[in-house]
Amino acid sequence: MKQRILTVLFTIAITIVFVAPISFVYLLTKGRVALNEEVFLKRAVLAAAGIPVPLANAEVVSLFSALAEEVKAGDAVPLYYRTKSEAGGEPAGYVFIRSGPGLWGEITAAVGFDTELASLTGVDFLKQTETPGLGARISEKWFTEQFRGKKGPFTTVGEGEPASESQFDAITGASITSNAVMSILNSTIIQAKGLVK
Repeated sequence: MKQRILTVLFTIAITIVFVAPISFVYLLTKGRVALNEEVFLKRAVLAAAGIPVPLANAEVVSLFSALAEEVKAGDAVPLYYRTKSEAGGEPAGYVFIRSGPGLWGEITAAVGFDTELASLTGVDFLKQTETPGLGARISEKWFTEQFRGKKGPFTTVGEGEPASESQFDAITGASITSNAVMSILNSTIIQAKGLVK
């Protein structure tokens, strides 16, 4: 009986020793993590809108405050942002935050449109857990930049092949991820006009 009690006490002590520091660090950094997530979202919205993104976090927050406003699209629909031009503040377009399944988990993208919702101003990815060196390449600049000025619905071409206005370079060896991106973009294009009231 004494041996069992000692085993239970030892287990409790080990748990406290390992959990307490982790909990302390979590509580200590919780605010900074939330701030970083907010800035990351704002960077993605600005990039998808085709607005050059500053390096400093404070400048990102300031620019975002001047050029974007959140618009509620309804309870069942992810939010979108209305963007304004840098000169005069007239409407410049919209950025939708949309998600869909990837190979290993959910992919969340910021998809930017011009004011007529006819062509893309850009795409940026907020969240993805795709295979490093393969599907995770969707976050690379060469991949995201290829969508500017294009119109969907999209189909894919092999990496490095010439792409038309409604095509994009798929990532070699990551067809599931490329198809997931295509699905997110095409569903956003179809739904965009219905979401903006």
